[in-house]
Amino acid sequence: MGFDVTRALGQIWLHLHDASVTALAAAVVTLGVVILMELRSVMRLRHVMDHQLSRVFEQLDLLRFETQQLLEGQQSSPTHAPAFAPGAASVPAPSAPALTSPSTLTVSVAPALKAVPAATSAVTPMAPGALYQNAAALAASGASSREITERLGLAAGEARLLSSLAQARARRNEVASA
Repeated sequence: MGFDVTRALGQIWLHLHDASVTALAAAVVTLGVVILMELRSVMRLRHVMDHQLSRVFEQLDLLRFETQQLLEGQQSSPTHAPAFAPGAASVPAPSAPALTSPSTLTVSVAPALKAVPAATSAVTPMAPGALYQNAAALAASGASSREITERLGLAAGEARLLSSLAQARARRNEVASA
């Protein structure tokens, strides 16, 4: 009788061991799938971050170009006192980036954009440089940040930045002409 109980418990133990090995194998496979999904997610995040960083650097280039134009305008205008530190006057300004001036953009790009009604224009994918040039031209022509966002598909923050730069440029030109 004791032998039968031990044998029955041994059989149960073997089935239990087989089930635990199967469960362990399923857990390892599940963990492998989760790790692969995480790697895919990290790769996708890296791609998105690269794209967003390129947009940030384009914005920084636009700000640098705007600042350089402001400094050149202050240096060429003798009526305005320099707004920077006295020691900074001896530092030469960096060379101009290979962008066209905003006034040229307003003349060359803005009329083509105004020809398309806002309600019927669809957001079309374009090169980031052309996108920002068109957005800068729209901002320079007085378009609101919401209109820039709707017509060109630019992020709302970027459109607000371009609009505020265009408004600051217009105020600077008004002060310079007065």
